[in-house]
Amino acid sequence: MKLNIEKTNIKQWLSTLEEASRGERYAKLWKKLYRLSAVPARRRHSVNLYKISSNTKEGDNVIVPGKVLSIGPIEHKVTISAIEYSGTALKMLKEANCKVVPLKEMTKAQKIQVII
Repeated sequence: MKLNIEKTNIKQWLSTLEEASRGERYAKLWKKLYRLSAVPARRRHSVNLYKISSNTKEGDNVIVPGKVLSIGPIEHKVTISAIEYSGTALKMLKEANCKVVPLKEMTKAQKIQVII
């Protein structure tokens, strides 16, 4: 699929997903995430912190194929990877001692949750 993307973080995100989809672990998951991410920015999913907090438990691995927004509290530690973060959401995640990691690191994790 030919995409005209200028932002380097999205290019890296998509290339990581493409590489991971060729592997043996969770290949269908990475292909689905690629399809969710390879859309224009206005069609990508936005997820608020309260949704992440209500759908996860302490120590979960979370992938958001879009932007993380700052509405609501995050009540426990999670490891999270997303395409983009709002400034306030990133600050709130740091305050809650959540681990914000690149997607490359998340491809090696076990028990991944995708929140859209």
